[in-house]
Amino acid sequence: MIYINYSFKYRDYLRTMLNRLITLVLIFSFPTGFCYADPKIYSPIVKQGELAFENRGNTTVDDDDDNDGSQRHVFELEYGVTEWWKTAIVARLDEPSAGTLRYDSTAWENIFQLTGQGKYWLDTGWYLEYKLADEDGAPDKLETKLLLEKPVYGFLNTLNLTIEQELGSEGDEDLEFEYAWRTRKKITSEIKLGFEAFGKLGELRDLKSPEDQEHRIGPVFYHEFRIGGIEIEYNLAWLFGLTDASPDNTFRWQIEIPLE
Repeated sequence: MIYINYSFKYRDYLRTMLNRLITLVLIFSFPTGFCYADPKIYSPIVKQGELAFENRGNTTVDDDDDNDGSQRHVFELEYGVTEWWKTAIVARLDEPSAGTLRYDSTAWENIFQLTGQGKYWLDTGWYLEYKLADEDGAPDKLETKLLLEKPVYGFLNTLNLTIEQELGSEGDEDLEFEYAWRTRKKITSEIKLGFEAFGKLGELRDLKSPEDQEHRIGPVFYHEFRIGGIEIEYNLAWLFGLTDASPDNTFRWQIEIPLE
């Protein structure tokens, strides 16, 4: 990503646009307890000096009222500290089905790039997150991911393998296992098309039966554009549930805005 200095006029315009975007995201809901994690796929590649704000979220559409209309909104401020380490502060808001929007947790996430980009057959990284729960009695969580990425014939393939552990006296000692997969291809200099897949398989030592696991997959549209010399990236996805334990449909959005 190339950063270009921009005037205060454009900076004010961006601030106004960002405020409107956040407002739209927060009201992008219909009153509808069930809530799903926010699906995101992480690349192992770190860009030193990159400071950016990201908003992402999702809402579910399901025939079952207990699963319909749950939402998650995530706000993230991230910075590439070195050529191999990126860190971020994350705030999450949830709205379960038939519930109200509430603050869920604050998290500190880190990505460590383990290999130089393109140096080996596979680009690798490690993700580590500590999530501080906001609700009294709710356990904190520690989440780690193995990040893998490989270009093949013009397609960029990314795989995240996740293990999550609840902490504290109220926490469950079992390790939860999840996966996320993305394949995308550049169509023009500004547009990419692809698909993403997400799954929650249950406890690592005792995986759920396939019908009780959560699996979602769907198409994604990726777009980059410039406003006042800054490059904004966003993507939109529609994910289809593959099992009874998955929401029938999930609409997901993500936007990233560089701050320097």
